[in-house]
Amino acid sequence: MEKSIQKNVGTKKWLHIIFGIGLLISFFLPWVKWNETLVAGFDMPAGNFFTKSVAEFGPANPFPQLDFTFYIFWLIPVLIIVSLFLVFTNKRNNFPSFVAGALSLALVTVFYLFTKIIISFGIGTDVFQMLQLPSYIAVITAIGFILTASVANQWVKKIAWLFLGPVIAFSAFKFGEKKVMAETYQTTDNVKADYTISAVEMLNEFVKSDSLANVKYREKIVIVNGTASQVEKKNDSTTNIRFDDPEGSYIVFSFEKDQYELVKDINPGDEVSLKGSCSGSIYSEILETIQISFKRSTLNKN
Repeated sequence: MEKSIQKNVGTKKWLHIIFGIGLLISFFLPWVKWNETLVAGFDMPAGNFFTKSVAEFGPANPFPQLDFTFYIFWLIPVLIIVSLFLVFTNKRNNFPSFVAGALSLALVTVFYLFTKIIISFGIGTDVFQMLQLPSYIAVITAIGFILTASVANQWVKKIAWLFLGPVIAFSAFKFGEKKVMAETYQTTDNVKADYTISAVEMLNEFVKSDSLANVKYREKIVIVNGTASQVEKKNDSTTNIRFDDPEGSYIVFSFEKDQYELVKDINPGDEVSLKGSCSGSIYSEILETIQISFKRSTLNKN
């Protein structure tokens, strides 16, 4: 009986080590593929996640002021290593294992939910096909890492940790999505503009110093005048109108369904005057271009 117990403990210990190593390696491998862009688990805390999204013409970070919160996911590799060290020194390793596993499952949840949004931008068709093998490995090893932690006969606690990360990630994601949608549907029809500027001048300002331009324009109501270079009219009656420069940087105004009748006749090459709330810019290191996005957009009638 005693030998059987020791054998089970030994098996559990080595399973924990295998799950930990698998989870650690998967963190640095591609979890998802957006068109030709591969995004690894570590890209979120490294600050590359939304940069790669923008590079594929996907959504930018709606809350750039909260970028620092993504650093918490660096705890995943750190706590895995700590947990494995505790295993090899025959010490209890449950808390680091629980947190590392929960954070990993939370991160996979974010990748899944965000990829569904990416699909709504016309990039890909099936979220499960876009998720790469390491993301599935991360889910399996994270679950195994929690279940094989040293604490014994506390399955309720372990099951709770399994659900904790995904539930928090899902709730936070949906809260952010709801807040963005609430802001988006408030147009700027009757709001006085803080600035009026040509598209060429605005692009030049951001290219010259995006940090100073973001301080000046972010969350301000701006009228931008110029020649529309791209007009994307979607099946759901939303519309994107862009002003591009020759180097690939651009300004994009996003119009909701209630604005469709105002902008439906605008075509590339038309001179337009648009008004919206500036969300700021994102620099793509891959393309070496700047995207300046606007929400709550409307056609300037004055």
